[in-house]
Amino acid sequence: MVSEAIRKIVNWRKKETLIHLFVKKYLKGKLISKVEYYDTPLGEKIIIHCARPRFVLGKANERAQELAKILKTKFGLKNPQIEAIPVDNPLLDANIVAELIATRIERLGSRAARRVVSRIIQQVMEAGARGVEIRLAGKIIGERATKIRFSAGNMKKSGEVNKEGVRKAIDIAILPQGVIGVQVRILPGDIRLPDEVKIKEPYEVRVEELEEIDPELAKKFQELLEEEGINKERRITQ
Repeated sequence: MVSEAIRKIVNWRKKETLIHLFVKKYLKGKLISKVEYYDTPLGEKIIIHCARPRFVLGKANERAQELAKILKTKFGLKNPQIEAIPVDNPLLDANIVAELIATRIERLGSRAARRVVSRIIQQVMEAGARGVEIRLAGKIIGERATKIRFSAGNMKKSGEVNKEGVRKAIDIAILPQGVIGVQVRILPGDIRLPDEVKIKEPYEVRVEELEEIDPELAKKFQELLEEEGINKERRITQ
């Protein structure tokens, strides 16, 4: 019973991964973040998270209909419903940024790689990132393969922030002289770092919160507020 349930989950995840890779390849250059696959009682549903849904589906959903026919043939889907959802901030999505860099390098050539990456790093930081790191590897300039690292802001390489907070992605740019690998790491601006400490002003502290932690400390703090003449109305009482 348990093994059968596990087998179903593994097969579903495998199918989702294969569909994700195929859709990303089929819609290359359309700035896809991720592809989700759901097998519901009403039929299969595929959700594409992307930068521009209309660019993915087509003006009259013609590209979505064509993709549905291919998925039926290739993966045996019965009646796949394809939906595209826009990403909140595409420039903070590592998958979209990696594909954007790879696409521009393919269009402009490897000699424009430095200019392309520098411009995108500027745009990512302006979009609200704390930090960004981009690495290129391959025949960027000359016949020998090289590695180049670009970065801006702060980036965490270890700890819980690196595991859960840093967004990572890998893509490739296919050129006549070979393949250039693109690795992207983005630290969003809304991530709170463990070493960040905010010291509150006295009027920002709620006496009720202190009473729950230490009643004696709350009493002394209340007396201090009265001595300093801090107006009670200025305290935040959310």
